[in-house]
Amino acid sequence: MGKWTAAILSLLIIGLGQFYAGHFWRALAWFFGSILIIALLTLLTGIGGFIVAPLLWIGCAWDAYNLAK
Repeated sequence: MGKWTAAILSLLIIGLGQFYAGHFWRALAWFFGSILIIALLTLLTGIGGFIVAPLLWIGCAWDAYNLAK
C-alpha cells in the first residue's frame, strides 16, 4: 500500500484512503462525519461548508497518508 495513493484517494473522496488502508470504520466515520459537519455548517451559517470543507479534505488525506503502510 502506498502512502501517497491513500492520500490521493482521500482527496478524491473523503474516507477512500482510509478504506484503501484497511480502516473501514474510520473511513465511514470520515465520510459521514464530513457530510454532517459540512451540511450543518452550511445550514446554520450559509457559507460554513465552503470554509471547513477544504480543511476536512486536507485532514482526511493527512490521516490516510499516516495510516497507510
